[in-house]
Amino acid sequence: KSNNWSYIVTFKEGNLPTIWEETRELQVYQTENHHHEMIMRPDGNTEERHYRWVTGMDYHGYRLNWLECQETITKNKGSKEVEEAQCTFTHITDLPIGTSNIILTSRTGRLRWKIENEGFNTLKNGGYEMEHKYSRVNYQASKNYYQLMQMAYLINQLMVISIHFQANYLKGKNHQTLKSLWQDLVAAMKWAELDEARLQRMKTEKIQFRYVT
Repeated sequence: KSNNWSYIVTFKEGNLPTIWEETRELQVYQTENHHHEMIMRPDGNTEERHYRWVTGMDYHGYRLNWLECQETITKNKGSKEVEEAQCTFTHITDLPIGTSNIILTSRTGRLRWKIENEGFNTLKNGGYEMEHKYSRVNYQASKNYYQLMQMAYLINQLMVISIHFQANYLKGKNHQTLKSLWQDLVAAMKWAELDEARLQRMKTEKIQFRYVT
């Protein structure tokens, strides 16, 4: 707040018990605060979301708004067989919320969940070996290591979604996994002899990257 930042924070059950209690009480008086959407996807599956929210709560002088999205994804597997997956996403925010912006606000809050699962999880378990501490004596060393890791991750993502990479390395049912490909690459970087003349030629060549959509 001192930096004039707004926020949307994931709000788990059990955190700030008094706010959870107030939320349940105010839902009785703010029954109009709900919205429903259903999306039919081209593959025949459906996404159904029900939104609820409560506004105007006070927590030690801070004005809070509460919002919840209950999502149900129904997968049509043919022959009337369906499979349902349900998730609930709850947030608190200082932003004003209402019917006109509840979908965007909830979606924005869920981006943190996406970053955690698709970003941090990959860095921790996808071969980057990200840990909480890289240097116990030098904070600058920790920052340098993490920034280099982020650069490597960015290059990795750009290469994986390139048409050339997809067509040559991820084609067919029995293609190598990304992890095994990176292990081969690391081994090559450790033991292969670089052709300096070839590297110099590559520096002068123009290369165009195309990406899958």
